[in-house]
Amino acid sequence: MGQILAFTRQAPAWPGLVAQLDPAPTWLLLNGLRPWVAAVRQKEDPLPAVVAALDAAGGPPALGLSTHALMHGIAVQATRVVDVGCAHCSHVSDDEALILHAVTQAALGAEDPSLVLSSFVREAALIFLDPPLIGLAGRMREEGWQFRRRRAPMSLH
Repeated sequence: MGQILAFTRQAPAWPGLVAQLDPAPTWLLLNGLRPWVAAVRQKEDPLPAVVAALDAAGGPPALGLSTHALMHGIAVQATRVVDVGCAHCSHVSDDEALILHAVTQAALGAEDPSLVLSSFVREAALIFLDPPLIGLAGRMREEGWQFRRRRAPMSLH
């Protein structure tokens, strides 16, 4: 008789450490999201900071524009402070995981990837975040970055 093996069909969870992320979310977090927030914290224009970080990492300026559009939309429509770590933080915050999950959903073809961000973005504004999410995911895909399906972060359950 053969053995019965249980295969899990559930996607893996988002890890809590940057070092455990897949390459595409890590690259986006460290070269896009966190530099954008760091510039805002310094009261600087975040677009040049993101473009410079992406350029240093070998990314095209179009990724900077998409990242800026997404993060600006989140900043303007956030209902609370969004937790994004510093450039050297080793942990992935719940909010960072939600943003990365939204980009991943867009990359995998979700119809309304912005719904993932409903815990901190005004409901009426979510629809305006779909284009930058889809654009960012598409530009990353054009650059060869692949996103892996993951379970929704715990704050969505």
